[in-house]
Amino acid sequence: MSGKMLTLTIDGRTVSVPPGTTIWEAARLLGIDIPVLCHEPRMEPVGVCRLCVVDVGERTLAASCVRLCEDGMNVVSQSAEIEHHRRMLTLLLLSEQPESSAREATTGDDALYALARRQGIDEIPFPDGARGHPRGRDDSSPVIAVDHQACILCDRCIRGCNELQHNHVITRSGKGYRARIAFDLDVPMGSSSCVACGECAAVCPTGALTHKALQHWRREWAGGEE
Repeated sequence: MSGKMLTLTIDGRTVSVPPGTTIWEAARLLGIDIPVLCHEPRMEPVGVCRLCVVDVGERTLAASCVRLCEDGMNVVSQSAEIEHHRRMLTLLLLSEQPESSAREATTGDDALYALARRQGIDEIPFPDGARGHPRGRDDSSPVIAVDHQACILCDRCIRGCNELQHNHVITRSGKGYRARIAFDLDVPMGSSSCVACGECAAVCPTGALTHKALQHWRREWAGGEE
């Protein structure tokens, strides 16, 4: 980053940042919490989930994790329109989730569930056949359990594998409703070139990728019961 500082206003508060700073980063400097699911500060933003949208005075809301700050910009991160947008996206994402989250049941840090609680949503809406995991599971890895039904296609696992660990094992496969994460040339995770580093499970915001060791620990602690 180089050049003069940019000065903008976010929710009525002024902040100066270097060129190349995103609105999400600028808001964070002010202590303004803009929700995200696909973004993780250690990785390049992609603007997939659209939960971080803000109003910059344009025709459409802008994804703050990828939108760069501009000098004199006036940003609104909280409004009735924005909250309605975020709530509807959260409801739609929840509608395709399995009945329970493996991440919530083990480490208790399912980001989608946390976002739902923040919005006052306490149950999975719009039942549409998510029961039975129609998108499938993959238990072939001895370390990581894959539940495609819980995947929101945020690409955090792909970027974690590629950008942080440089293993380049995970990609996307399929189209539409059948789109899912895949390993190598779409083989089971246990048969792929995965080195079981655990980065994908660490950055996953839902129960799509979880550590089997934690699931086993929970069963043992509960006396052998799920």
